[in-house]
Amino acid sequence: MKKKTLINKTLIGKQDYKISNFNQEWVLYHNEFSLCSRKVRVCLEELGDAYYASHIHLIETKDCENLSKDFLKINPKATVPVLLHNNYPIYESHEQIKYISELNPDKFGKSEIINKWYKKGSLVGDDPLTGIHEYAGNCVSILTQPLFIAMLKKINYLKFFKYILKHPSKFRSIYFLLFKVIGYAILKKNSPSQKAATKAYRFLKIHLENLNSQLDNKKWIDGNQFSIADITWMVVFHRLEELQILEPLISDLVHLNNYYERLKERNSFKNQISNNQSNSVSIGINELKSDLNKNKHLIAYLKLLSE
Repeated sequence: MKKKTLINKTLIGKQDYKISNFNQEWVLYHNEFSLCSRKVRVCLEELGDAYYASHIHLIETKDCENLSKDFLKINPKATVPVLLHNNYPIYESHEQIKYISELNPDKFGKSEIINKWYKKGSLVGDDPLTGIHEYAGNCVSILTQPLFIAMLKKINYLKFFKYILKHPSKFRSIYFLLFKVIGYAILKKNSPSQKAATKAYRFLKIHLENLNSQLDNKKWIDGNQFSIADITWMVVFHRLEELQILEPLISDLVHLNNYYERLKERNSFKNQISNNQSNSVSIGINELKSDLNKNKHLIAYLKLLSE
């Protein structure tokens, strides 16, 4: 494989070249905290096929393994997850689960409703803010800022030198450095981060209300057929729970409350989400919970979201 060829590719969907020689049909490069990684892990769990998983640490979970020479050969954008099928790479989690479902329509179903709602729950594009009116995943990405801040507290400043120097997205690397240096103060009233989050929260409420209507008298988004649409929203709900904002968002939406309870009963949720949380993620979530009661910037930020 020529590096130039890979970098010049639009890294979305399945590519027409191999990047490894694994004997395993499915290989997943993922991160324990990554929302998109969780989505693909759940999908593979639902599929039931064995797969090889390679965990890649991001700076918020421990280190910058996604910036190693070996991983940048796999994905020059330095993002996870990357899914390999018979050594052919597939990029972007919404494309990965779509690819799996298209190979297994009897397992995951196939309909315009599924297509609409799995995409609506996804994170699409390189700039989350541009798609919040259309994609709930983009909204959630922006709303994850407080948890990023909580998790980065424990990361040594020395690791940020590598992060800033090597990360392909200078905007992301600088913003994460600001999370580390400024902390929750970056969310103060009228700051760019606070305005983006408030806007994302407003659109997310609309997406959730629409999903609540879609679920009227239905077990799953497409009726009785569990699908990649349900997988997508499963991880969205769980991330909102980690952010401590799920309850105010869905407290009045009866269908969504019942729906999430059904999602949590699936073995794929238990095995890949609730029972698959590392110390670094747990510490970050507990830190955020603690700060919700004492940090003035965070308290004010949450109040602005709900106004």
